[in-house]
Amino acid sequence: MATVRKRGNTYQIRVSCGYDTKGNQIIQTKSWKPDEGMTSKQIEKELQRQTVLFEESCKIGQTTASVKFETFAERKI
Repeated sequence: MATVRKRGNTYQIRVSCGYDTKGNQIIQTKSWKPDEGMTSKQIEKELQRQTVLFEESCKIGQTTASVKFETFAERKI
């Protein structure tokens, strides 16, 4: 499930991607800035669209967080 926060003139989209082996929650974030001249209704609609797209990309694994080499080396491919 994604959450959205307004941060100044941008929006922060946060998606939970499960938990790591130590039990810590894995969070992916994305910032989105609306174009100049967009109405509040247009911003709301586009923000929902961006949220869904980001959430889907996290689910299929296209968006990845920075990973320490130690963790990367231990992964089984």
